[in-house]
Amino acid sequence: MAPRERCLNCLLKADDKPWMPSSSILAHGNVLSLTWKTRSLAYTHEQVSSQSRKPRICQTLPVTVSRQQSSSSTFSATLMKNPPYVSILSSLLVAITLSACGGGGGGGGGGGLGLVGLAPPPAAAPTAEEPTYTAPAVPVADQTGCSSGVTFYDVGPNQTYKNLSELPWSQLQGCDTVRIYPKANNAPYNEMILVSGGTDLTPTGPTRYLRVMGMPDDSGARPIIDGTGATQLETLKNSKAGARTLQYHDNKSSKRALFGLGLVMVGPQFGYDYNKGPASYISIENLEIRNADYQGAFTDAFTNTQGAYGTFTSCLYVEAAAHLILRNNILHNCGNGLFINSKNGVVVELSQDILIEGNRIFDNGNPKIEDVTGGFSEHNSYTEARGITYDSNYFGPMRSGGKGDCIKDRSSGVVIRYNTFASDCTYPLHMLDTMGAIGLISDDPDYQRTFVYGNLFNLETAPGSATTNLVQYGGDTGITSKYRKGTLFFYNNTVVTKADATYTSYPEVFLFEMQLKGSVADVRNNVFFTAAATAGKNAKIQDVALGAGNVKLANNWVSPNATQFWEGHLTGATIDGWDTNIGTGGSTLFADLSADDFTPAAGSALIDRGVSTAKLPAVDRQPTYITRKLDSKTDLGAFER
Repeated sequence: MAPRERCLNCLLKADDKPWMPSSSILAHGNVLSLTWKTRSLAYTHEQVSSQSRKPRICQTLPVTVSRQQSSSSTFSATLMKNPPYVSILSSLLVAITLSACGGGGGGGGGGGLGLVGLAPPPAAAPTAEEPTYTAPAVPVADQTGCSSGVTFYDVGPNQTYKNLSELPWSQLQGCDTVRIYPKANNAPYNEMILVSGGTDLTPTGPTRYLRVMGMPDDSGARPIIDGTGATQLETLKNSKAGARTLQYHDNKSSKRALFGLGLVMVGPQFGYDYNKGPASYISIENLEIRNADYQGAFTDAFTNTQGAYGTFTSCLYVEAAAHLILRNNILHNCGNGLFINSKNGVVVELSQDILIEGNRIFDNGNPKIEDVTGGFSEHNSYTEARGITYDSNYFGPMRSGGKGDCIKDRSSGVVIRYNTFASDCTYPLHMLDTMGAIGLISDDPDYQRTFVYGNLFNLETAPGSATTNLVQYGGDTGITSKYRKGTLFFYNNTVVTKADATYTSYPEVFLFEMQLKGSVADVRNNVFFTAAATAGKNAKIQDVALGAGNVKLANNWVSPNATQFWEGHLTGATIDGWDTNIGTGGSTLFADLSADDFTPAAGSALIDRGVSTAKLPAVDRQPTYITRKLDSKTDLGAFER
């Protein structure tokens, strides 16, 4: 059915001189494109007349307003039902309101189209309508149930085992601990391993963890597992009765389907009955895992032949695991830094209850390789699990030329807290729909709730780069019924973007792309600060909302150049609470911007400006592992003065 149309005639003025539109304003479409003849003036509404009948659908067509003896500039703005205004910021800054817009008898009142002053009309601050949420408990690699004690396997110089290949990996089980010591001069272990504890062959339990631990030297250096010329271990020496052949095994294939996918792998081994569940209660700590480069050579010990890494080979590859702790590792120079899989839509191949804590993940991904990869498919971290927490990690830049994400995730129960993103990733947070565990993850109530709090996003891009985004929330498989369309709780984060508005690519910073109608970003107590990367250049413009969801704002500091929507583009996004933004005192916000000290400065506009987050998990730490002071008034951002 064609929408009803409505003509609106406006009389505008500036400097007491009347401005008349050269044609009527016709309601048709949902983007209002304005071509102004202007001298950088801010205009005020004087008079509006319109037909009395109100349109059922809020739509607009381009309108031209002319004035003699002036230069010309073109601007665009998006009109949405809720809230019914948009800020336009360029050489002309006005806010456009259409209070008559409404659909099907709901929303909107009388009046018509008007040009108002710089401040948008007030909107109610969002309130937490959800029940009280608590943070997930932080698991520990508990071995208190080991009644016969813990068995240690020590590897390294002057230890029982000199090389990783000497360990009976196929038989390690709960209450075993592998301690790996650095080699002399921190030379690497050029070996690939599979950790398979927790299967029916090697039982573990909640108080019977299997631990694989690096033992840092006096300088803090971790032992190194390096993929350069590494050997993939499969037929192993035996120090326990009944040695088995350890093979990279896939439930749906008799072939070695997982061959060459990771330097350190967690998952099933040959002869394992998947119906017993995934490998479980495993902790991997304090290792540096590196250098699985595309086409890099390794030795296949099973066939004694040479193999080559693919673009997707990961530093740490998890085929299927439950109750897994990955703590204090360094993962770099691989296709993926970390990959955690769930697949085939069955519980026995579902990864779940994952903690990723205190790791440094950087310089992963691939540049574009013709006919192989476009560079967007490999990431610092790519995960799919039921229940996953990212806590206090560092995500650095992608490998040169790589266009992957810091975190690409398809999980339920996602908590991302106290991390530092110092990166040029295409998306620091790419929150997509489940792919391998439809039903198991997508039907989990926690699939529709994501918590992101207390993080530092220190984002910097090269001049002319188009990769300046923050969050995409939705999906990419095309099965839209399984896309995320719940609530993204995003609070007490500090987002600093250092990038030039070159206008040769994208001059914007895109903050919240909520893809589906019905999805909500609950955004409170954050700092969104932009600065140019090059002296004398303009900083990128902040575009707050893209897509079709709703962004609810409450007491965020935003840079003065921020706009609600992507200027000149169609959108179904809506924003509430724009009037709660704080945008003053930008030059004195932080203790030392040049030194990346984002603690609020004395007298900063960030101090004590936060609203309540009482129903949400408490922000009790900072990205630097410092306990955050909790008082009656919280500061904006990830740091408390």
